[in-house]
Amino acid sequence: MSTATSTPSTGTPPAGPRPGAPTPRRRRRGLGQRILLWVLALLFAAWFILPFYWIVAMSFMTEAEAIAVPPHWIPQNPTLSNYLSFIDPQGNQSLVGGRAVEETPFALRNSMIVALATALLNLVISVPAGYAFARLEFRGSKALLIGYLMTRMVPSVAIIIPFYLMMKQAGLLNTYGALILSYLTFTLPVTVWVLKDFFRTVPRELEEAARVDRANWLQTVWHVLLPVSAPGLVAAAVFSFMTAWSEFMFALFMTSTRAAKTMPVVAANFATDLNTSFTLMSAAGVLAVLPPLILVLIFQRLIVQGMAAGSVKG
Repeated sequence: MSTATSTPSTGTPPAGPRPGAPTPRRRRRGLGQRILLWVLALLFAAWFILPFYWIVAMSFMTEAEAIAVPPHWIPQNPTLSNYLSFIDPQGNQSLVGGRAVEETPFALRNSMIVALATALLNLVISVPAGYAFARLEFRGSKALLIGYLMTRMVPSVAIIIPFYLMMKQAGLLNTYGALILSYLTFTLPVTVWVLKDFFRTVPRELEEAARVDRANWLQTVWHVLLPVSAPGLVAAAVFSFMTAWSEFMFALFMTSTRAAKTMPVVAANFATDLNTSFTLMSAAGVLAVLPPLILVLIFQRLIVQGMAAGSVKG
């Protein structure tokens, strides 16, 4: 009869890599992937940042330096004369850029008024509409929402002539009203959808608690719903503002005088004025980009929250 002998355990783990531990080959592969992602991210950032940087840099150059070969990436003799020429176009004859330079200050004012009015009216109209679609169940609501979006599928060139004739008959050409009414037609469907999705993420218990406190519907919306819905409201307003600020075709057809032209129309004139310099065009581009850029930087957190709300709860 044989007896089995047992080997005492020493308590030391067997040699070799631990289960699940990354091998050298796997670590090298992960490092390579991270490096590739960083390179792609830097290229993607350069694709967006370098053109804007070049415009900003050129706006502080003289005309001779702007067309120098090889190009100067950093202005050697920075100057503000390009921006000052918009304040006093006749003050420096060497920088006179024609009609576009003289109209730029008025165009900035017009664009700001039209964009702000469009954003405000979008909120006034889309808040009750979005609330109704989010809270009320009525026949044809889905078809109506789809109809709203279908209006965005119609090319602008297909409706620009009817809009022009309507505004002409109403006597609204060369007025802010023509532009604001036109912009509302293609910003409202999007803002209604954004606010509808965001209102659905707001708990109904908040409204029910307000009603328990004997608040009417307007008080509930003003004191409860709107403060909670600030990200969605900001996202809708910024979208409307930027769409109105950058729209070109309707503004080109509806306006022909200095009192109503917007910045995109005047910016296009820089390409037709023979005596306009590249540095003036760059300065005008910087002035046109700054307002929406500052707006997005200020409200970027609320914009992201508002636009992402619909993907969390439909």
